[in-house]
Amino acid sequence: MVTLKEINELLISEDFIKSYKNTYIKNNDLDIFLDNIDTNKKYYRTGINKNQRFKKVVNEDSQTIKDINSLINKLTQENYEKLKEIILEKLKAEYMVPYIIEKLVENSIFHHIYIPLYIKILQEIKFHKKKSILIKICDKHYYNLFNNKIDSSLSSYEQLCNENKKIDNIIGYSLLISHLEKENIIDNYIEKVLDPFINDLLKKNEVDTYKMLISFYSISEIHYTIIPERYKKILKTLQKSTKSSKIKFKIMDILGD
Repeated sequence: MVTLKEINELLISEDFIKSYKNTYIKNNDLDIFLDNIDTNKKYYRTGINKNQRFKKVVNEDSQTIKDINSLINKLTQENYEKLKEIILEKLKAEYMVPYIIEKLVENSIFHHIYIPLYIKILQEIKFHKKKSILIKICDKHYYNLFNNKIDSSLSSYEQLCNENKKIDNIIGYSLLISHLEKENIIDNYIEKVLDPFINDLLKKNEVDTYKMLISFYSISEIHYTIIPERYKKILKTLQKSTKSSKIKFKIMDILGD
């Protein structure tokens, strides 16, 4: 049996350090593996170790994440400065950062009007892997929103509810990506989102189409002096085919007609 002393000696040996640098650091395999592990969003409910020696530490970390999540839920324009300081004060351990980034992204998707506040908190978080973690989380939501299909075994009503929820989430997600690029937190991502967003306009009902156009108007105000031609073509096709005056006028607003 290998003793603790022998393990410690191995870890500081020249051969091990050389091998570690050449294998894990050079190829970055370990970092890639660890970065691609999904966070457990219910971390604060998980009992990691029953050993009494570790119980206090686990409870403190879990409670801190729970407290920060609660504070994020309470953010408003009026209390932002006060709650921001409390959040940042509590967020001291780097291993908590992925959980908080996940929370900020999800709140942005579900609560559109507070996206600028969540972005400001995200900007305040100092962590060297913040961007890579954020992109991983955005990629996960992109796949779920644009590639996952509605379960056809559900009732018509349930499918309709799920479709409406999905559209609202796509709108929130698209607005989030737009603000992230505006603030230079991520880059070269917005058109990856807008391509399926705009392509779906011709397939939606009047209510959903109008909601998506309002969202696209906000996004285009941030990103475009001139709307890309491929988007203009779809918008003009929709403008000609729709019977809705609201949709026609909103497209005119977007195109500046």
